[in-house]
Amino acid sequence: MSIGGGLFLNGRYRLLDQLGEGGMAVVWRARDLVLGRDVAVKLMATLRFGDRIRQEALAAAALSHPNIAQVYDYGETEHDGRLLRYVVMELVPGGTLAQRLTAGPLPPRFAMRVGAEIAAALAAAHGEGLVHRDIKPGNVILGPTGAKVVDFGIAAAVAPEGTGSPDTEVLGTPAYLAPERLFGAAVAPPADVYALGVLLHLAFTGHTPWTAENTRQMLEAHVYVEPAPLPPVPGVPGHVVRLCDRCLAKDPAVRPSAREVAGVLAVAAGLRMITDELPVAAAGVPPVPEPTLLVRPPQGTQQLPAAVPAPAPAPGPVPAALPAPVPASKPRRPLVVAAGVVVAVLAAGGWLLFPDRDGGGVTGAATRGTSGPSAAPVPPAPSQEPGAAGPASAAVQAGRTERSAPAPAATAGTTTSPVPTTPGATPATPPPATPTTPTPPATQPTTATPVQRTLTTSAGTVKASCPSPGTAQVLSWTAARTYKVQSADEEPGPAPAVVFKHGSAQVTVTVTCAGSEPSASES
Repeated sequence: MSIGGGLFLNGRYRLLDQLGEGGMAVVWRARDLVLGRDVAVKLMATLRFGDRIRQEALAAAALSHPNIAQVYDYGETEHDGRLLRYVVMELVPGGTLAQRLTAGPLPPRFAMRVGAEIAAALAAAHGEGLVHRDIKPGNVILGPTGAKVVDFGIAAAVAPEGTGSPDTEVLGTPAYLAPERLFGAAVAPPADVYALGVLLHLAFTGHTPWTAENTRQMLEAHVYVEPAPLPPVPGVPGHVVRLCDRCLAKDPAVRPSAREVAGVLAVAAGLRMITDELPVAAAGVPPVPEPTLLVRPPQGTQQLPAAVPAPAPAPGPVPAALPAPVPASKPRRPLVVAAGVVVAVLAAGGWLLFPDRDGGGVTGAATRGTSGPSAAPVPPAPSQEPGAAGPASAAVQAGRTERSAPAPAATAGTTTSPVPTTPGATPATPPPATPTTPTPPATQPTTATPVQRTLTTSAGTVKASCPSPGTAQVLSWTAARTYKVQSADEEPGPAPAVVFKHGSAQVTVTVTCAGSEPSASES
């Protein structure tokens, strides 16, 4: 593509200087002559990827979040007899996280803040039924108001398993690909969480969890090799270490949600958690001095506290804001892969759209020179007004959960108190006629917490458990982007169901329990 500065796009955007270039696109700084502001313009390098840039514009335009670079416009124009497609985005001053990591690992507190903001952006996308599919340091910009996720060029709506061939589905960067993505598994949010886990490991330690000399070894490591646990890092609490390890679980069901990752990392980084449903503060109330984490609670589910104080400087976790870690478990189904599958993926060609090894690449909205390899991290700044996410804030956007049943009474890390007895009461003794030893005091039975699983279907996801043998309970449900929830059985039973609807089409997801784990079927 032979394009120089000064080119006008549809009489509105004048290209100024080139910011970056990759295999798919060239990014320019441009001037919006209508609104009088500088913007970032991404031009597709070839016509082959023309539809992809339009897909990016549509995907990102549906999202509104402080940690996602905003899309302003999409257009097409002719230049030298060729059709040019472009997307106009927010110009974020700052460098990419990939550039910053060339100087080494991030300071722990800053790394946790950046991780919280990336996770918050992913939670917003997942809530809209979108999976980014290429989370990596090169697609994160460290701007003055916090981290921003860019490049939704290969984002996809949540889809069921086996809806395409590997050469059309496996798009992304090899170092950050979740194992299930190599085998036509569902396009689902856990894949983004896996990539975030790799990114967090890199941010804390300066290297990835695997040692690989080439792309093939890296892909094989994702499938067959357990990731190296995050080593002890001064300033990183133990529960954060366990969270990062869970993000890299081979089984997608074991990984935490992006919302959980955002909450845990935000508290560990000292961000104050609030919700966006708080009443507007009265005039004269001074602003909150701590940086904040904006949380948008899902409808019908238990909300996070309205305000969780930031942790004191002394080390140690904050119990009130830290969910209990989920112990690692074996995958629900073994990852049985033929020896030639990984080689076949490599030979397919065309899927590796971002070949950089260090996670960098074309950055849609990063400006050059503000934050280079030696740039020091920007310390968190206080929010400017009560209830608002300021410069050091992250936001977690709710998923489209229509309704949710109450969580089980017994959860990990809690105990059941014994039934109180009447003062002065004495333990029961055997009848006098029976010369036996006294009956030992009754002990309170311990009930194991039912296993919870998130079941992915073509119409949406259903979270369920098996409170007793043969009895299933639907805990929550989320419709896919084009579906709506028509009805749901909230009471435990042998086969509760959730009915999703899309136009005149209706999909019934029935949950059953053959053992201790729930399963779902569609009809």
